[in-house]
This record gives sequence, structure tokens and C-alpha cells, in this order.
Amino acid sequence: MKVKIIEQPHWSNNPDKVDLEDLINDFIKDKKVVDIKYQSNCSGFADSGVHSTDYERSALIMYEETADKPVVEKLKEEKAALSEKIDKLYKFLHDGKNIERVGFEHAKLMNWQMSHMISYESALEGRIKILEETE
Repeated sequence: MKVKIIEQPHWSNNPDKVDLEDLINDFIKDKKVVDIKYQSNCSGFADSGVHSTDYERSALIMYEETADKPVVEKLKEEKAALSEKIDKLYKFLHDGKNIERVGFEHAKLMNWQMSHMISYESALEGRIKILEETE
């Protein structure tokens, strides 16, 4: 586990306001977040008739680096999701009531769609096989 402290700049020459939330979201976009702790601090002082306040916000982010999955794993996940969609579409198209409901032309296009999905699934299977053989 790693940690990162992010502070919202309270004084900046940049005319665009920098939000702590944007800084946090940008940092964690590719990380597995374990926890985020937030802290704000407001302080003031007065000296010889001059007074001021200072407001600071910060966040402690506990995270783990996320390693990219191997390509073969991504392809297997994609194929599994596609196979599930093909199965659902197949069941839908083989229920006569659904064909009547959507109409013949629409069902014909859905069959065409399914045939392309099956071709795509075959391409994924081929890529997975090649990648597994080279490992």
C-alpha cells in the first residue's frame, strides 16, 4: 500500500481555481483506492490592527497501484461478455412472441447482428488461442 498527500493550493498565480476534488480524481483515476482521509484547517491572526485568515484543505490517499491486466485476460473478459449477449439475443429471437412483437424486418436485422457477433466471438477466440500458445 502507498500513500499520497494532496493539498489544495490556497494561493496561486493561476487564474483558474484548482479544486481539491479535481486533484484527487486526477490522481486516483488509475489506482485502486483503499481509503481517503480529508482534513481542513482554518487559522487566523491579528497583529497591529491587521488581521487575516488562512484556509487549507488536504487529503491523504491510501492506494494500491493497479497493474494492467494481460491482453489475454482482457480478451477473455470481452469474449465472456459478448457470449452472454449472444445467448440473450438467441433466446430472444427463438421466442415466437418476440418476433411478432418487433416485426419480421427488425428480427431479420437482429439475426444479421447476431451472426456478426458470432464472427466477432470467433475472432476473439482465435486471438486468445494465439496469445495462450505464445505464453
